[in-house]
Amino acid sequence: PPRVRPMPCLAAVAPRALPALPTCTLRKSKSGAVSRTRVPPSRTCVRAEAEADKVGTVVGGVAGADEGPIDESTFGAPPWDPADGEDPISDEVLLKIVLSQIDDQEVNDLVWTALGYTKEIELDMETLTGAEVWKPTNVFPKWAAAYPEAPDVIGVTRKYWPEIDGPVKAACAALTRSVADEHKQGLKRTLRRLGWKGYRMDGLTPNMTRRAQAANWLLYYRRELRGVPIEELKRRREERRKREEAEARTDAPTGTTKQGVV
Repeated sequence: PPRVRPMPCLAAVAPRALPALPTCTLRKSKSGAVSRTRVPPSRTCVRAEAEADKVGTVVGGVAGADEGPIDESTFGAPPWDPADGEDPISDEVLLKIVLSQIDDQEVNDLVWTALGYTKEIELDMETLTGAEVWKPTNVFPKWAAAYPEAPDVIGVTRKYWPEIDGPVKAACAALTRSVADEHKQGLKRTLRRLGWKGYRMDGLTPNMTRRAQAANWLLYYRRELRGVPIEELKRRREERRKREEAEARTDAPTGTTKQGVV
């Protein structure tokens, strides 16, 4: 498939999915009920997961007649201006992410750009070779404090040993928790019109789960954060925080201002 155009730098404005599944086994009782039991990962299980990344099953379907595009003007961020070319995180791009039609590093690049990291090429004067470096030039304040360096949120190595995958899992979980509650199911609702209804449990892998989480965060960013001045985002965050206090939701583990990137 054609490469996705990088998002433009948004220096003057705000720079700018479903926790990862635990290692588990599914058991079926005589009555037919299915339960999930946590088990420690074995090397055999890890190898199987890595192989499964290549073949996972996707639920497809035909969009209904009433499932047209969602009106993007109803959200907090300004809709993409077609005069700027194709939207780098359009519905079609998000679909390619969940269908694994964009490679892992490209997904990372889209997330990093949305978070506000900027890509530069640094020249090694001794070898005269260039190295790609992502700098936290415009990164959202709270995210920059936790991640001054752009973290892998997909797991490009597809090696799931804790010492390798632990930081990836933590970064992806932090990204997922930052999505406001009302946007948690946004991806499935948005891509339904394109025929994607989610993944089946059969064949689901860590890579597929993280792709859906990253795509859902990009959709949330597109609708609520992109192009909004950072001071305005802070004002909205404070208003939301007061509502959360009034509703006694400040201790919720995900989807509140406490977990947000601003």
